[in-house]
Amino acid sequence: NHHRRTLVHPPSIELTEQGTADDETSVEEVRPLVVDGVLTHNALGAPGTASSAAVAINIIISFVGAGLLGIPDAFRRAGWGLGSVALCLVSALNVYCMLLLVQVQKKLFKEGKESVSSYGLVGRCIMGSRGGAFVDACLVVSQAGFATAYIIFIAANLYSIYGTPRSIVCFGCIPGLALLVQAREMKTLAPFSLLADLANLCGLSAVLLQDFKSYVPHNDSIHAIRWEGLLYVMSITIYSMEGVGLVLSLESSCRDRSKFASLLKSVLACITLFMAFFGTAGYMAFGDNTMAPVTLNLVGQGWASFVKGALCLALYLTYPIMMFPIWHISEELFTPLHENVVWNTAFRCILVVFTATVAYSVPNFGSFLSLVGSSICTILGFILPCYFHLAVLRKELPYWQVGLDCLLMVGGVLFGMLGTYQSFVNL
Repeated sequence: NHHRRTLVHPPSIELTEQGTADDETSVEEVRPLVVDGVLTHNALGAPGTASSAAVAINIIISFVGAGLLGIPDAFRRAGWGLGSVALCLVSALNVYCMLLLVQVQKKLFKEGKESVSSYGLVGRCIMGSRGGAFVDACLVVSQAGFATAYIIFIAANLYSIYGTPRSIVCFGCIPGLALLVQAREMKTLAPFSLLADLANLCGLSAVLLQDFKSYVPHNDSIHAIRWEGLLYVMSITIYSMEGVGLVLSLESSCRDRSKFASLLKSVLACITLFMAFFGTAGYMAFGDNTMAPVTLNLVGQGWASFVKGALCLALYLTYPIMMFPIWHISEELFTPLHENVVWNTAFRCILVVFTATVAYSVPNFGSFLSLVGSSICTILGFILPCYFHLAVLRKELPYWQVGLDCLLMVGGVLFGMLGTYQSFVNL
């Protein structure tokens, strides 16, 4: 997410980035079915309605987003070779951890645990109410972080086009966003989601074309490896590839769930190669002048302005979709927000003002992505899935997998601390 992600919805389920589902037919409505100790297909929840093609499209839209625009600058800092290797490694480990969460959910279903249809509910089942609250809090912070990054992007690009001060852009976004986030149902935002998808597709395609069209020979050395940029490129790629919160909803939407793992691996392998190509092309086109987001390297008042404007529109309309899971979680945690319309409306407006304020305070798009990636995304994407996997399935795991899970947890903690510190220093 990703980081923007909006999904092509099967009729029974509506999804938003990083893993909150708005179900019309909930997994919790279908009781587990275990026959002679064997977990049947229906035990995995309500039958999915999405074909493999529809799920593949959902995965693509979920993972190809604003984070992609920070990849060229990350490759500038780490080198295109080291950056590509880091991207592939993060992607492979990310897929591994997402599938761990699916395994954990299946095991809990087999044990008769019904209320595990989301990441937060899995956390609550394994770690109790406090554990569930912690997972939900991480999801809220990550969603708010992604939405904040959108405002930073919009402010940076509008300044590059018109010279509009960042304060005017950041706080000028508030009235429209405060109105959009009042939508109580996901379907209300469907027209905005479609328009955002189209604008995002046009913008990203145009950026890649501009990398080649605007290329002029330069004397900058194109580095393959820069070890000093390793932490940064890993943080950016973790942000860009984060999707563990969505995996349970994606898997539950599959008509044939047995094919989900191979489908996820195949689609993410293609996305990873595209990201590596995009990052390398951007870095080679602009050399040491590559910026984050890479749209800032596009100059001129014609085509370049159109590209920036299209992406700004896409992210602006994506903001309310990105924030939607926060309202769902907060209304479950705080009863007044669910029962009192005034409190609910005020809370949403206050959070929009907060994200705009943070966006104004943190002008560096790349460093902000790195901060979110190395902190919250590392917890959600690597540490918690491995912990849940060990907590539920440890007795059934081979020694090598126990070791790998422990290594990812310890490595995730160390990387999180180092990466978060470096990101704060660079803000």
